[in-house]
Parts: sequence; C-alpha cells; structure tokens
Amino acid sequence: MNEEIVRFLNEYVEIPDPQYAVMLKGTWGCGKTFFIQRWIEASKEKGEEQLEWNPIYVSLYGLTSVQQITESINKEIYPWLYSKGAKLIKNILKTASKIALKYDIDADNDGKSEATATYNLDSILLLKGDNKEIKGNKILIFDDFERCNVNFDTLLGYINYFSEHCKCKIIIIGDEAKLQEKESENKGLKFKDFKEKTIGRTFEIKTNINETVDFFIQELSSNNRNLLSENKELIVQIFQASKLNNLRILRQCLNDYNRIVMSLPESYHNSPKYKKIITSLLANFIAVYCEYKSGNTRIAELFDGISIMFNDSKYNQEREKILSKYQFIGIGQGLGILDSFIVGKIVHYLDCGFFDTEYMQQYFAIEDADIESWEHLYDYWRLDNEEFEQYYHETIIYYLEDRCQDLKELFVIISILSVLSSLELVSVSKDEIIAQGKKSINRLMTNVTKIEDLLQSLETAQRGLRPIYDEKNHIQAVLWQYFKSIFDERIHQCPNKMSVALENLDDESCERLGVIQNEVVPMKKVLYKETPFFESANPERVANRIIGLSNEAKNTFYQFLLYRYDRTSNGSEIVRVPSMYMADMPNLKLIGEHLKDAAEHTKLIERFALRQIVALIEKIFQKAMN
Repeated sequence: MNEEIVRFLNEYVEIPDPQYAVMLKGTWGCGKTFFIQRWIEASKEKGEEQLEWNPIYVSLYGLTSVQQITESINKEIYPWLYSKGAKLIKNILKTASKIALKYDIDADNDGKSEATATYNLDSILLLKGDNKEIKGNKILIFDDFERCNVNFDTLLGYINYFSEHCKCKIIIIGDEAKLQEKESENKGLKFKDFKEKTIGRTFEIKTNINETVDFFIQELSSNNRNLLSENKELIVQIFQASKLNNLRILRQCLNDYNRIVMSLPESYHNSPKYKKIITSLLANFIAVYCEYKSGNTRIAELFDGISIMFNDSKYNQEREKILSKYQFIGIGQGLGILDSFIVGKIVHYLDCGFFDTEYMQQYFAIEDADIESWEHLYDYWRLDNEEFEQYYHETIIYYLEDRCQDLKELFVIISILSVLSSLELVSVSKDEIIAQGKKSINRLMTNVTKIEDLLQSLETAQRGLRPIYDEKNHIQAVLWQYFKSIFDERIHQCPNKMSVALENLDDESCERLGVIQNEVVPMKKVLYKETPFFESANPERVANRIIGLSNEAKNTFYQFLLYRYDRTSNGSEIVRVPSMYMADMPNLKLIGEHLKDAAEHTKLIERFALRQIVALIEKIFQKAMN
C-alpha cells in the first residue's frame, strides 16, 4: 500500500500547478513521519552546481500563529539556500532582493546571526515568485496537522494560499479522526469544507513494521545491531501481539533497551550465556514496555510475585488476558515472557529511569560454566535426535534422582518436562514426573518455616516457573498448586508481625503498635488492623509484658485497644465488635484474666492502669458475645 503512495507522490510533485493538496492520514505513531522523512530523503536533489527546491518539512505541533509557521519555513529554506555557494545565491537574491531580503545582499561577513537572517527572509514571497534561478518542484509538507494551535480558519487559509497562488505541492499529514473530534468540539472549524475544496487525494499510511524495525536497528550502536537483527522476527511478533501499533514507542523501547545492554559490564558481553540471557531480557522489555505504554500501568502489580499467589479472579483474568497475547511466541526458547521476576524491574525503569542489572550477576557469575542439559531442551525443536536423546536422558536422570539444587532449577526442569510430556517426547509418565516433583518440593521446603525464608522460596520458585497457557503445562500446573498448598499452610502458621510485637512489648515498642497495625500483612491484601492478630499471640506472654510496662505505656496500650475495637464516631463507647475480630476474643479474654489477677497484687496508679485495661477487655468481650 505504501509503495502506491510513493508512486503517487512522485507523480503529484511533477504536476506544474496541481491546485490541490494531498493528505496522508493515520493514527499517532503509525509511521507517518517516518514514511515522509524517508520519501524526503529520496526526493532531495544531490547536485551542487545547480539550485533546485528541496521538500520543505514543517511540524505544526504546538505552533500558535502563522508567523511561527513562516519562521519554521524560513529555517528550512535558509541553510539549504546558503549551502549552494555565494555566487548562485547572489544571483537569486539580486533577482528577488525586493521581495526576499530586507538587508544589503552585497554585504559580506556582516555578522548577522542565522536567526536574524531567517527572520528577514520572506519565504512566502520567495515561494510565490517564479525564480528562474531555482529549478524543480516547490513541495511544502505540513506534519502534525491536528496538533496545531493556530485558529483553524486562519491555518486553512494560510495553507490554501500556497496551493492556489504559489504553485506549491502541498502534503498535509495528520490524524483525521482527531481533526474530526476538534471539528465536533468547535463549531467554527470547517475541516470538512477545506478537505472538499483543497485536498484532492487522501491516503492512509499503513505500518510497515519489518522495514521500520530494520531502520530502527540501524540507528543503534553497531555493537548491538547483530543481536537485534537476529531477533528481528521476535521483536515484530511481540510488538504486533501487544496491539499497540505505535512505532514511536517501539523506537523508544529499542533505544532504551540498547542503552541498558550497552551499559552492562564487558564480562557479561563475553559470556557464553550472554545471547540467551539478553534475548530473554529483550522479549520481556518489549512486552512490558508496550503493555505499560498502552495503558496497562498496573502490570507490575498484576505480575508481582506476591500478587500471583492470591486467588483473586479479577487479577487472574487481567493477567491471563495479557499473557494470552504472547502465548505462542518463542515456544521452547525459554524466553520467560512476562516473568514476574523481571516485570517489576522494567516498570521501575519506565517510572524512574533506572534499571537494576544486578539480578543478572547470578546468570553470569560462572562465565565458563557449561550450559546445563535442560537448558538445551528449551530449544528442543532445533535439536537432532542424537542431541535430544543425550540432553533428555541427562535431564530426566538428574530430576528422578532428586538432585535439583533449588526451587528455581526444579521448576525450570518441571516446565520443560511438562511441555515435552504433552508432545509425547518423554519416556516416563506424567504421574511419575508429578510424584517426583512433589518429593523434590518436600525436600527443598523441609526447613523453610520463617516468613522471610518462605517469601524467598516463593520468589525463587517463580523465577523457574513458566507462564501456564494451556494443557501443555499440565504437569507444571499440578506441581505449582502443590507447592502453593505447602506455602499457604506454612505462611498461615507463621507468627505475624503484630503477634510478635505483642509478645515482646516494652515501653518503646508499645508506641509503635499503632504504626505496625497499619502495615500490610505479607501475602495478604489487608492491613494488620483488619486481621485477628491476638489469635496467634500467646496470651500469658502478652499479659506479662503488659504488666511490666510503665504506667504511661499501660495507658498507651489501653488507647490502642480502644482505637482497635471502638467503631463509634466520638470514641466514647464501644457499640459492636466486627466479625473479623471474633477470633481475637478467646485470647483477649485470657489476657484480661491474667491482668485482673495481677491487679490484685498492685496498688495506686499501677492498679488503676491495669484495672482500666481489664475493664475495657471485659466490655469488648461482652459486646462481642451480644
């Protein structure tokens, strides 16, 4: 389609006085400017001995007056005009001195700046005049038409003048849909009338993704061009799958990616694993970049490792909708597109301009290490029978002998065996693979009980996990659910931060209870204050810590309880206890009983402070039981 536009433009500009303009339309970022710039380069005259008009390109973006447009035209003409040599220019300007310049053309080295010269140059009269000294076609190209802030009637009249009175060939570039929106918002706009009167032909620019990607790659530093050229098909596939259709953003994406890659240590570039790791980064970078720029600004939250653990149907649907776009891209290559581990890092770069490459150290740490057998199986479709049999045999023995070093390695192998099993390329049954996977998970999770270690195990396992798209990942899905069941059970048994704080109360930490209860509970979308944290605390230990507080701290604890369970507007009366706190009641009652006994062996302010807490606990319990 674009080739037909080129042919038409080449014919159009040769018409002596067409008396109509041509419009190139298309959405923002579809490649309109890229297309016209390439056409301009092909249209420029190359000779130095004769003077021929070059196409004059002006972006109307943000311009507010026709004077600014004229100055923009001047800036295009001036350097071209004065690059052709003094003799030719003097002949031109002597002929057109009364209309073109307002200063002495015979003065040499007069010290005038380019800005002054372009200001004095009357480009409109120069274009209107029939100068025999300047050959060729007068072509005016007005880009970003819909983004111009000049009064519309004035703008259309200004452009129409060049078409009707200057024998200029006019090319208008813009988003016609946006122009129609402006016309509907402002009844004074008459683009429809202008189009009928002045625009003779309209063409829609279609994205030529393959040609454009080639051009973008050639713009980058030579050190990284080969890798990107090798992955051109991958770049195109991911960009098209994203449905973004904005070449400007793709160009920004590739430039940003190139900047990050070129900043990596030289040792990384020399690693035998470099190509595979950096290709995975490229796939993720384009997918996340395009998703984020298309409006999916919550993508980091959707693919956060913690978020994935929640059985939130809305989140799951949004996540699967995004994943489905890329499900068939790079199958078997181990690209890990939209891997939860990397999505957040790319979004952080888009938000803050910093990309943390330290995570790559683990991949490049052993530069001379051989690629593991299962890593070869990522590209199973590239292998011959002998290679496949060797790598598969080594992998399955390693797996069945329960030799996996960590959860990431385990789930990488599981994901590979899951795909190969669905393709009937393995010699063991699904049940056998699943049974061994459960044994390995049990072994690797044996001593993982602390919340920090559990969260680390989750992150490690997810880094080996591959997106679950269909039945090809059945084994992986079963074993991931098994891992999650162990994780969920352990995380539920872990003492939470509030329970630990209560069991270790002192005067200083008592002040922080209000702060801690407003923090988010790990693995849950709730704050501590929205959970029954007394349920998991040891009542006797909490009571003893309260008894050991200063009287001032006891009052702080009293205020803390009052704030937690009071749901009235004035804070003076407890009306009800929310159902989410009912699990607190047994332990809270025991704490009150311990404090009541202790109060009998104290006196004065200390007895008052304890009895105040006891009375509040009894009231809370009474309201809960009603």
